[in-house]
Amino acid sequence: MSEPGFEAPEDAPPGSPVWYGLLFTPAAHRETITALWSLRAAIMASVRRPSEPAVAQARLEWWRAEARGFGAGREQHPTTRLLADAAPRGAIQPEFLLEIVDAAASELQDVPCRNYAELALYCYRASGVLHEMIVGTLGLAKPENERAARRFAQRLGSGIQLVEIIAGLRGDIAAGRRFLPRDWIVETGAEEQVGEDGRIDPATRACLDRLAGEARIALDEASSSLPAAERPAQRSGLVLAALYRRQLARLHKAEFNPQALPGNLDNLWTAWRAARRAGRVNESDTRHG
Repeated sequence: MSEPGFEAPEDAPPGSPVWYGLLFTPAAHRETITALWSLRAAIMASVRRPSEPAVAQARLEWWRAEARGFGAGREQHPTTRLLADAAPRGAIQPEFLLEIVDAAASELQDVPCRNYAELALYCYRASGVLHEMIVGTLGLAKPENERAARRFAQRLGSGIQLVEIIAGLRGDIAAGRRFLPRDWIVETGAEEQVGEDGRIDPATRACLDRLAGEARIALDEASSSLPAAERPAQRSGLVLAALYRRQLARLHKAEFNPQALPGNLDNLWTAWRAARRAGRVNESDTRHG
């Protein structure tokens, strides 16, 4: 297979699940889908770069204005301008972009998720909305499948975000970010600390076990909820579901320590097999776009 003709977002290095998701995106839509991933990464990075809270808030207000002006010819960022020109009509709405900004804003709160319901809302805003826009961009084979396709996108995005939270726990703790539901922490007495050997305390691991269960359910529901007629067009999402299920299983086996995981070399087989199940893979789509 040739190297793909796209430039993936900075947070999607070659061999990563998102990189493979983009690789198996139809060439006609790859630039637009890549731009959506890049835009989401830029918004979330607004509050994760080291800075004063006031600076982060100012960045978010800029993104709010950018989101409100989307589709009205007031886009300023190169990525939003590209999306305004390239995305199918109605696939991207200002309200969708504002949800992502709200997800980023919640990370500035001392207690972003008091319970699992709030964590689920965060996952929808941070990732579910992104996949709704991706589904809309790729299009539907049958209009009557819209509701099921949106359900697919929402559950896929939520599952992916939960796996990312599990994989990024150590870095988030070091950065002062706490995503585990506070009521779970109180119930288990979790310390949310990482030892020098990379191990976490048993109570925190119990919380991650619970979170992994929710992620697995979401990813399984995503794969099973998509109607057969929509699977070929949405194969990139099905590839992501397969890859994140695999990553979740490997994280669990490694006691949720990402540093103990092997490389991504075997992700190609998982991605290719999922794409084959979704429908016949057009080799020209996975070559230079």
